[in-house]
Amino acid sequence: MGNALTTRMLIAWLLSGFITFAHAEIVVSHERSGDLIWMDRTGQTVDRQKICNRPRGMALLSQAQRLFVACSDDNMILEIELNTRNLVRQFSDIPGPMSLALFADGERLLVSNEGFASASVIDLRTGEILARVPTGFEPDGVAISESTGHFFVASETNGLVHVFDTRNYREVALIQTNLRPRRLALDEARGELWVSSEMGSRVEIFALQSFEKIDEVIFAPRGFRSEQLTPVDILLPTEGAHAYVALGSANNIVVINRVTREILDYVRVGRRAWGLAQSVDGKLLYVLNGLSDDMTIIDLDTNRPIRTVRTGLVPHAVMVITQ
Repeated sequence: MGNALTTRMLIAWLLSGFITFAHAEIVVSHERSGDLIWMDRTGQTVDRQKICNRPRGMALLSQAQRLFVACSDDNMILEIELNTRNLVRQFSDIPGPMSLALFADGERLLVSNEGFASASVIDLRTGEILARVPTGFEPDGVAISESTGHFFVASETNGLVHVFDTRNYREVALIQTNLRPRRLALDEARGELWVSSEMGSRVEIFALQSFEKIDEVIFAPRGFRSEQLTPVDILLPTEGAHAYVALGSANNIVVINRVTREILDYVRVGRRAWGLAQSVDGKLLYVLNGLSDDMTIIDLDTNRPIRTVRTGLVPHAVMVITQ
């Protein structure tokens, strides 16, 4: 029944025509309600779309004004045109797509295949799967370093980050991590790979060239036990010296000086802080709270929440739109 419902939704979407919608700055995917919410920078909803079963990771191709959404339970990826929010194309038979990342050429998409111990590289021009590389169990976070010519896939269960060559897709290294690595973030300027350890209460930092561990930041906000500190998403903005990490069941985000590794602040948000994004002007931080079905907006000048807004059920990923 789920696949039939998805097909009907897609047909209705394709027949809806090319309509210009109100401006949105952010889009949020929701695992349980199966929709996308488009919001302005203040968190005001401007549109809501039912799209598929369990939409999760997203990737934005700004130059083509395209958004890619992983539909995990439908084994497909949707390509959406930003200005109209119409479905342009769907990539079928992609097993358990979870997290997405675009190669710098804008022609290839990296996908972690959760539940299938693999990651896929898709040719966006033809829809062909160029490679399907083996990983450990429960692959989640992905990242692509154009400066080193490698892409990375985190395997939660195995405590590994797999390193592959971006040209021939061969595995070139394995990075041993702490317990349950979830998300990856790159600081290309400093030559660093940041990895969140969901069961290790920390982020670990590795050198992009040698893959050696160079540092870690361990979290300990007051009033929480170590098992509640389950960091997931990491945000390393291109501008500024701060890093942000969502602490999951600790219901906080943490602000880190990414040069000194000093913890600057903990900010209380909703239940199970999960996904992170920064506004176009860099002044606001958007935090998805997966168990309270809402989003906290934080003023980055003061590191204080200014608003909490309702979302759909189990928000998973938030993407800032640049047009």
